[in-house]
Amino acid sequence: MVEDQLITEDQRAKLLARLHRHLFWCGERIPDEVEIEGKKVPLHEITWKLITKPKLTEEDRVHIDHCIVALRKKAKSCENYLGKTDMTLEQAKDVFDKTAGLLRAIMDLKDLEELSGPERMKKYQEEVERCKIKDAKSWMNFLAELED
Repeated sequence: MVEDQLITEDQRAKLLARLHRHLFWCGERIPDEVEIEGKKVPLHEITWKLITKPKLTEEDRVHIDHCIVALRKKAKSCENYLGKTDMTLEQAKDVFDKTAGLLRAIMDLKDLEELSGPERMKKYQEEVERCKIKDAKSWMNFLAELED
């Protein structure tokens, strides 16, 4: 069966390359929950609360910095797993999506420190619309490439 076939090195390379493209994370969903340092963290909820917060405190900024460092380690681990482990295309897509979601969270958290509350929400909403369109086109092209 096709579902049981392991990904080819070409397919693996395309997935890994996609993680490093500009705006690769557009349209990716931040994971609802992620395990960081042995604890389950409601990542989507935390990120959303920070995005909608009118003003960040110094404690928020320290928390954001800590999250960014921890998420980078987790994303790098997932990327290494994707690059070295034998898996089916479906499994590889799942790892890719998880990694891209983590990288999306990192990008959003980095943006939090640069913009105020209303600016963050406006930028976030504009980005969501832009990303939906880009992601639909990109994903369709990517799937077509994998089938060739």
